Amino acid sequence: MVRPLRACAPLLILTAFGCHFQDRSSEPGPGARLGTAAVRIGDRYYSRDELQDFFRERLSEFQDPAAAHEVRTALLEDFVEERLLLAEAARRGVAVDPASVQAVAGSLSEPAGKDPAAIALGIEESLKIQRYVNEHVFRSIQVTEEECRQYYEEHLGDFIRNDVVHLREILVGTPDLAEKIQSQLRAGRNKNFAELARLHSKAPSAVHGGDLGRFQRGDLPEKLERTIFLLAPGTVSKTITTEFGYHTFFVEEKILAHQLRFYEAKSEIEERLLLERQRNALNQEITSLLERTPVEIYRNNLGFNYSGTRFSSPGGTRP
Repeated sequence: MVRPLRACAPLLILTAFGCHFQDRSSEPGPGARLGTAAVRIGDRYYSRDELQDFFRERLSEFQDPAAAHEVRTALLEDFVEERLLLAEAARRGVAVDPASVQAVAGSLSEPAGKDPAAIALGIEESLKIQRYVNEHVFRSIQVTEEECRQYYEEHLGDFIRNDVVHLREILVGTPDLAEKIQSQLRAGRNKNFAELARLHSKAPSAVHGGDLGRFQRGDLPEKLERTIFLLAPGTVSKTITTEFGYHTFFVEEKILAHQLRFYEAKSEIEERLLLERQRNALNQEITSLLERTPVEIYRNNLGFNYSGTRFSSPGGTRP
């Protein structure tokens, strides 16, 4: 089975990375001329340097040296898949509006020392792939309401929401001040919580009357959850001591765990099914392209240990 590109919505990532593609005309690259090709896709050879250009920014987020070969293996397969998709887009005559290329280029911070023409070419290639996939591979994919309802009924357990609380907080630096605030809250029946938070709390939420927003069970540290989720709406906690100081919490609202109704879950289900079908369609398209396009990996020229088995490996140099 073909492994999908490196994202659940793979084509969203191509535009971000597109500026790293090099100028690849139909003329054989330096790898072919010098007999140092790292990979062949159809009748086009790519050198180790061309692969490194593709890898460079993508590898910046990976810090574990032990996984370097596996990461490069996955990126090499991504490289092949993207080249296959781009070639098919070209075969079908897919074109993009130069204004769209300029708009994307204008939204990116231009890397120092990078040729603007190379950046524009990379963006153009990425947009061509996006358009080809959206208009040809994903064109007939749809999800009906009946399919969403069936999925909902078969996966009810996926649509149970945990307890949710809407919290306010007052954080102070001394136990004496915390106790004074507790007394003032009792006197005001907690209705003065927001006012006291603005006056005394040293937390960033003070300017918003201590409003922290909503949290579901599992979001907060266990020490806080044990107290907070026992509180009823409109009540305050006892003072809770942490490394940050002395906290008093007010439960503005509490929503108990419940089963989402279909209309509440419908948009999430539709997105799940759509992404799954797009992923499968893209995998099938890449499988089809691989069946029609020979791909060879020249392991000795890669500069890393390719651990994949998807492509043939005839040797260290181009025949």
